[in-house]
Amino acid sequence: MNNLTPFQQKFKNLCTYLGKNNKALYGALTIALSKGIMRPTFTMMDKKQEINSRKYTAFREGFTGAVALVSYLITDKLVNKLAKHIAEKTNHINELPKMKSTLSLIGVSLTALFVIPAVCNAGTKPLMNAIFNNHEKLPPKKNTNPINFQGYGYAPQYHFKNFYNSGMKIGGM
Repeated sequence: MNNLTPFQQKFKNLCTYLGKNNKALYGALTIALSKGIMRPTFTMMDKKQEINSRKYTAFREGFTGAVALVSYLITDKLVNKLAKHIAEKTNHINELPKMKSTLSLIGVSLTALFVIPAVCNAGTKPLMNAIFNNHEKLPPKKNTNPINFQGYGYAPQYHFKNFYNSGMKIGGM
């Protein structure tokens, strides 16, 4: 007797499928996709930061998510070919699913550790310049604090009466 709603049945089928076919790729793709969408969105909603800073951060996060998605998919294709090649060469065809699973985890880890940062470091600045074409000169920053050449003024002044109110408090004293 099946008392599940259509949504519950689909959710059960999805969980069963993922449980039987669990790959490191699925988790990595989910994280990359959600980071690539959500982080830029929340960054652009933060009105406390200046607009150029928000644009750069949102672009960098979205670019990293896109690079991660593509890198993980390419890595998975290469890992599957490598696992099949190793299984055939070593006459362990029956161990192919285990080899794929293990190499998939190693591949995702190495991709996250080396490939994604390398591609993002190489590509972020040129793409930012090409897309935003931000060649405007920023106005010079005004110096609001005049320099005190006499050595007085900006250093906090300590008085004897403040001596006992400073430092680490022990036992609430």
